[in-house]
Amino acid sequence: MVSGRPPRHRTAAVSRALVAEDGNALVEFVVLSAALLIPSLYLVLTLGNVQAAVFAADSISRDVARIHATEPDPARAMERANRHTEMILDDHGLATGEVVTLHCSEDPCATPGGTVSAQVRIPVPVPGLGPVLGETGPVNIGASHAVQVDRYRAGL
Repeated sequence: MVSGRPPRHRTAAVSRALVAEDGNALVEFVVLSAALLIPSLYLVLTLGNVQAAVFAADSISRDVARIHATEPDPARAMERANRHTEMILDDHGLATGEVVTLHCSEDPCATPGGTVSAQVRIPVPVPGLGPVLGETGPVNIGASHAVQVDRYRAGL
């Protein structure tokens, strides 16, 4: 007689095999979770650093160009731009340093009708690889912004 049930010796063997596997699922879950979680966490940290540098580079380039286009005193414009650059880099957790290259079509920069452009290059550190790659890392983020100085400026 053929029934839809497996023989008893098969069900007993399957039961013994399941009992022998008791606890392995937890170990496998922990190992696989760690194997997937650690690279994912590292990727999130790295992308966070890159995105912070993108925001910082964009803000610095736009604001430094505007400062130099609106400030008639070149020394004061440079001092304000340097303070602003250091503040933004510090706020985003990036190393301070010379990251801005300024180009002016006229001398001084705030000459009516001229153009002021600022280019920013920020080296991005890679988390955990500082001793291997150096403090700056292999990634450089850049931004540039140009501002036209108002042709009809008052007070110059």
